[in-house]
Amino acid sequence: MDDSQLVLQFKAGNEAAYKALFDRFNKRLLYVAEGIVYDRNLAEDIVQEVFWKLWDRRVHFNEVQSIRAFLYLSVKNACRNHYKHEKVIEKYRARQGEPIEDDVVLSKIIEAEVMESLYHAIEKLPTGCREVVHLRYFEGMSIQEVAEQLNISVNTVKTQKMRALRSLRLQLRTLSVGMALLIELLLMVK
Repeated sequence: MDDSQLVLQFKAGNEAAYKALFDRFNKRLLYVAEGIVYDRNLAEDIVQEVFWKLWDRRVHFNEVQSIRAFLYLSVKNACRNHYKHEKVIEKYRARQGEPIEDDVVLSKIIEAEVMESLYHAIEKLPTGCREVVHLRYFEGMSIQEVAEQLNISVNTVKTQKMRALRSLRLQLRTLSVGMALLIELLLMVK
C-alpha cells in the first residue's frame, strides 16, 4: 500500500493502516525517546501515549510526512514534559552535567532516520546477502557461525558479505558521510 492510500485508510479509522504506521515509526520513536529519558520502559510508555494521540487526531492528517512530524514533535514534547512534571531534570543534570538540548533530540532523530535508511537498503538485498548481513552484524555471529547456520561454505559467506556491503554502499551513497564511514567500518570487520 502506498503512502497516500495508507493515510486515507488511517483517516477512515482502518486499524490495519494504524498498525502499519505503528510498525513504520515505533522503533525510531523508541530510539529517540530512550535517548532522551534513558529509561526503556518510560520511553515505551511515552511512545504508546503518542500513538494514542495520533489515533485520536487521525482526521487531521493528509500525508505521511505530517504524521512523521507530529510523532517526533509529540515524543520530544512528552519527554520534556516528563522532566518538568516529575522533577527529574535535577537528577538528570546531576548525572549528565547538562540539560536536554534540542541538538541531542535532533541528533537522535537523524540517527534513527539513518538507521531506517540502512534497514530499508538491507531489505532490498538478495535473500542470501540479506541473511548473511543480518546474522553477521545484527546477531553478532562470526563468519564460521554464519556458514554453519546457513549451511554454506565460509567462502560463500565472505562473498555474500562483500556483495551485500558493496550494494549497500551504492544504495546509500546519497546519505551523509557518516553512513559511508559506517559501511567502510563494516567492510573492515573480518
